[in-house]
Amino acid sequence: MNANQARPGAPLDGTPGLPLFYRNHSSFGRIEENVACDEALLDQAEEEGIGPVLRFWEMSSLAVVLGASSRLDSEVRLEACHRDGVAITRRTSGGGTVLVGPGVLCVALVLPITAKSELAAVDTAQRYILERSATALSLPGRTIEVQGLGDLTLDGQKVSGSAQRRLRRNVLVHFTLLYDMDPLLIEGYLGQPGRVPAYRAGRKHSDFVANLPLNKADLEARLAREWATGCLIREIGDPMARIERILADKMDRVGWVERFR
Repeated sequence: MNANQARPGAPLDGTPGLPLFYRNHSSFGRIEENVACDEALLDQAEEEGIGPVLRFWEMSSLAVVLGASSRLDSEVRLEACHRDGVAITRRTSGGGTVLVGPGVLCVALVLPITAKSELAAVDTAQRYILERSATALSLPGRTIEVQGLGDLTLDGQKVSGSAQRRLRRNVLVHFTLLYDMDPLLIEGYLGQPGRVPAYRAGRKHSDFVANLPLNKADLEARLAREWATGCLIREIGDPMARIERILADKMDRVGWVERFR
């Protein structure tokens, strides 16, 4: 579907008048570009009112993404990353450090804060978006639920981590979905997280993390039905000018990545 095509559906919250629901489906080659794109879409929604936006992306190689306040030295196994060429960047949203790459679908939702009352506060916005997404991913006889500091779990094991960034009129919540990632890779490249939810119960990464038994196409289709059956769905191009500015100001600067050691 191109930028001039659209199809109708029900609005996000059951009432008319919401903006068009745009879908951005571009994966860049560098992790810095992908992280910058999520932020750029939030900025574009704030400045131009393009939201809501749903974006899917996936890296073709392994990369580490630190949260805004994550500690580089303790949360990343730097020697292993440098040895194996695993890129490291830092996003502007909160949350913990994650390993992304093949087998990890990354999802970004940019929503106008006025679209639902739950989006007005950090904690309720996170839970609202994660609970709706958990419902979309439900599996017969299995339990997918929101736990800890913004995780989705399958039968008690973590399959998704999330983070949030808020501006005056819009909120970005982005999250990972593991569907074909070897948990031993996470153990090999990530150290101990700065904050540990109680439900982790002392488990190491390889015991704590699991994959959803769904393929990438199914994950995307389920989330698109949940989030983008509303309004009109249009494809939008990548906001390249904003991405390049964010790269120059943050993602491509060593000082940005290393600001919390």
